[in-house]
Amino acid sequence: MKQARAVSGYQIARQSIALTLSILIIPFASGNLNAQGAYAPLDAPGLDQLVAPIALYPDSLVAQILTASTYPQQISDADNWSHQTAGMPPQQRADIANTMPWDPSVKALTAFPSVLDNLARNTSWAAALGNAYYNQPGDVMNAVQAARVQAQQAGYLRSTPQQRVYYDGGQILIAPVNPAVVYVPYYDPWRIYGAGWVSPYGGFYVAPPPVGLAIGLGLGFAAVGISIGLFAHYGWGFNSWAPNWRGGPVFYNHAAYYSRSATVYNHGHFGGYNRGVFEHAGRGVPANFHPGAAREGFARGPAGERPGAAARPAAAARPGGGAFASRPLAHSPAAAAHAQAQRPAAHAEASRPGGGGGGHPAAGGGHPAAHAAPAHAAPAHGGGGEHHK
Repeated sequence: MKQARAVSGYQIARQSIALTLSILIIPFASGNLNAQGAYAPLDAPGLDQLVAPIALYPDSLVAQILTASTYPQQISDADNWSHQTAGMPPQQRADIANTMPWDPSVKALTAFPSVLDNLARNTSWAAALGNAYYNQPGDVMNAVQAARVQAQQAGYLRSTPQQRVYYDGGQILIAPVNPAVVYVPYYDPWRIYGAGWVSPYGGFYVAPPPVGLAIGLGLGFAAVGISIGLFAHYGWGFNSWAPNWRGGPVFYNHAAYYSRSATVYNHGHFGGYNRGVFEHAGRGVPANFHPGAAREGFARGPAGERPGAAARPAAAARPGGGAFASRPLAHSPAAAAHAQAQRPAAHAEASRPGGGGGGHPAAGGGHPAAHAAPAHAAPAHGGGGEHHK
């Protein structure tokens, strides 16, 4: 009898230990599953909501933001650093930023403190934007173009003394008039697109306009732009970046650049959730919109390979040309003729050496063709939980 009781006690102890371990292990396993597969692909309205605050920025700045948003912790660190060093001479700040263990896209944003601060203040939105770009890059590029079309149709997106807005190959491009000075437009992202086209992102903080800047529904610009010359020779400055409107990763120093962030959903599987949500008319898609990125045209592959259907980086706006038509973006004969007329001049301009030091294309000079690019541009520094696919 005593032996039976001893065996029974032993079995009870084993069962208790097993139960305890299962309680501890199951949540851990579930957490891992959620971390790897929790991304839910977004539809057109959801993507419109994410890109609305940045879609009307100059092209190169959009490319930096999309990549930097995949590094939320680095964004927070860089913003804190930016506030702490605000009183330093610009050259000293640029020199220090170059030594920081941040992704090149985050370093590039140190030239734009207000943009960096906006990302850091709106951490939930910024992280969601980064996850959308990493998982749906083609859809995000189409969303930016759709937002530009919508703002143009509403009458608020046009060339100004600060920036050129023009067509190239059916896409709406935005670049500084002066390739050495960048003006970051100020606008209310929930009003400028007109007629309630986009819903505000929950909890998004819209900063007040800079001192001395009074605007209504349109775009406003500060009296003084941001000189980018101090950042050019580091290789990660403004002119080193360009969006890929055909749907792949952004271009950095002439090459397709994949974020190495380990904090995004499905890291190591860039572009795995493109849905082609702008390829058909519907809610969140402007009338007569023709997306540049097609779901079937984006070939995914391991980091280091160019996307199979990635087009060349779009040529940047020329200071003296590329007048912007006020009509909606559409594949009409007139639009096609306009794009064709712009293309030779823009390509010739892109082939000339630009003014952005270190051999990088100037914002007024365009970006090189993708087929001339090396396979992959690695970050100068590898901090912040980076992961190579």
